[in-house]
Amino acid sequence: MSIHEISYPSQNGRDTIKAWSYSPLGKPRGIIQIIHGFGEHSRRYMHMILAFQEAGFIVYADDHIGHGKTAVDSHTLGDPHSKDYRTYIDDEKSLHDIAVKEHPGIPFLIFGHSWGSLIARAYAAVYGQDVTAVGLCGVVSHMKGCEIERNDPALKAAMEKDPYQPAGEWMEKAFLELTERIPTAISPNAWIARDPRIVADHASDPFNSFDVTLQLIWDFVQIYDFVETDTWAEKVPKNIPFYLISGDQDPCGNYGEGTYHVANLLIASGHKATVHVYPGYRHEIHNELDLRGEVEQGIITFFNTTL
Repeated sequence: MSIHEISYPSQNGRDTIKAWSYSPLGKPRGIIQIIHGFGEHSRRYMHMILAFQEAGFIVYADDHIGHGKTAVDSHTLGDPHSKDYRTYIDDEKSLHDIAVKEHPGIPFLIFGHSWGSLIARAYAAVYGQDVTAVGLCGVVSHMKGCEIERNDPALKAAMEKDPYQPAGEWMEKAFLELTERIPTAISPNAWIARDPRIVADHASDPFNSFDVTLQLIWDFVQIYDFVETDTWAEKVPKNIPFYLISGDQDPCGNYGEGTYHVANLLIASGHKATVHVYPGYRHEIHNELDLRGEVEQGIITFFNTTL
């Protein structure tokens, strides 16, 4: 199994995206493109990537603008310098184009976590013509802060005044009360996972950061607004099946309700959608040591079924 580093220009006109392909032994049976979440980076998915490799898939994953190695190399961590929320979708399309050019004629699948689940949903609506299946993890829907900020004229006014200012209070407003159901929260990011080692590891990772510009919060809220409409699923090709997974203690999906909401939108518009909500778990179910193997196998089984 081999790893190749990839560089390509972002659609923001400033940055160079850093990405990687992870090849299995033998000919791959499909491409899985991983889309990571807000404030993190793609190499946090290494355990999952190895599981996908062993199942015969080639994996492509990038670090978004303002994130991970893409940003650390250019000293722009937290600063995406995007044109708008479409920049992230178009950057994923660029990686898709590289992947299918290098491996033509095999199925193309998407796995998106958290903010990556929003980007994956938007991608399927805009560029879904050759997508075979989509897996969504840590589904973001009915999220309290985003529901408020998507219609907040003060956020728009602040963005128009200075998009490069530190997000500050706007970060707190968009990510409102994420630990309200965790009375023993050890840190502000305790909503990430119930295993305190994972929470601590997330906080200490130098490629992770919630210290962002207002522009990144604006982009997050705008892409949320794009996919959190009753008409979103109607834009997605009907032949794409979805697999939606989350923890029932995940505030980003309103403790399971948001996950079922997205699934219901898909089913009502003629799509196949399967849901698995894990009791007692929070946001990063794919990183919980006692659960990640089961989560990965569920994703692999879903992708194998679609093939």
